[in-house]
Amino acid sequence: MSFTLFENMSFSRYKLLTSIATVFFVLFIVSSFAILVLPFKPRLQLAIIFLILYALFMALATNSAYTFRVANDVVVAVRATEPSDFKFEIENYNELLKSAERTGSHRIESSEFNAGGHSWVLVMYPMGNKNDNGCDHISLYLRLVNKPAEGGAVLASFKFFIFDKKRETYITISTTKDRRFDAAHLEWGIAQALTIEAFIDKDNGLLINNCCTIGAEVYVIKNTTTVARLPLIKKETLRTYFWAVYNCSTLNNDVYSPRFRVEGRSWKLCLYPKGNLTGKDRYLSLYLYLEDIVDLIGGRKLYVECTLSIRDHISGNDHKKTVGFWFDSSNDHHGFNQFLPLTELNNPNNGYRRDDTLFIEANLNEMFMLEEIT
Repeated sequence: MSFTLFENMSFSRYKLLTSIATVFFVLFIVSSFAILVLPFKPRLQLAIIFLILYALFMALATNSAYTFRVANDVVVAVRATEPSDFKFEIENYNELLKSAERTGSHRIESSEFNAGGHSWVLVMYPMGNKNDNGCDHISLYLRLVNKPAEGGAVLASFKFFIFDKKRETYITISTTKDRRFDAAHLEWGIAQALTIEAFIDKDNGLLINNCCTIGAEVYVIKNTTTVARLPLIKKETLRTYFWAVYNCSTLNNDVYSPRFRVEGRSWKLCLYPKGNLTGKDRYLSLYLYLEDIVDLIGGRKLYVECTLSIRDHISGNDHKKTVGFWFDSSNDHHGFNQFLPLTELNNPNNGYRRDDTLFIEANLNEMFMLEEIT
């Protein structure tokens, strides 16, 4: 156990007990071979006494090191067995973190898993949930998928897991309180589960070779374990698409680009020249559509970091926005209701419209496929 792993934990007792145990172990070795000093019988008795004392102090040290109360209602411990309900293997963690930093997509969501007769999703904030005082920490949450009927609720306690690959043990983080999951509170968790500094420290074994494993147990009833992975999709095709929209001043309704292929899937761009929904009559709205969603079922999701931009032919400062999207069977498009104010678009001092043509560019920077492997 690394002494830098958890904050606000007193390891002095652990160090003291292991030191005493070490002394007794040395005395056991010395007494066992002190042939010229003592007769066999007294020597054997001393050796047994020292061995018993060594085992006793090591047991006390282990108990003190493997369970720590770090807050009023949060307990951190270590155990050897894996989570019984769900395990989430995250590959290419640093790339996913960089994408989150660029796009502001602070959450990583797992696929659904069953525990206690209900469907759940494990949620991770790799940079901390700042809205819940989680700055500089890894934040972990559990979300109930199906909203209970009016007045109904699911009462559950839960435990989060982070796998220590160096010691092949699991760090467990839990609360002493049961949580009521109802229509008003579908998500509960621990904002300060672990400091980011401790999580990325190689000596702690939690983030090895750019991969980590987290998990959860939900104490409603025990259920089978589901494992999900979030691998990075390697770049094998061109991920940039250019679209020229002609006669844009005459367009009033939504217009779609031709299909384009990226990583074996068909995509389209959708433009609302006069705005859509919250951007109606005030903004230009722009969206990315995924046509191939038939295989995004059973918990499979596709995460895409995308940069959408409109070219400025005068200043060269293209108007662009980068964000991360989750695509699944019920979400085939994402984008911006308020992509570019119409006042800026129509300003002749800006170079967005050239010969009444807009030049739009889409870059699919990073792609991750969430998939269950059991």
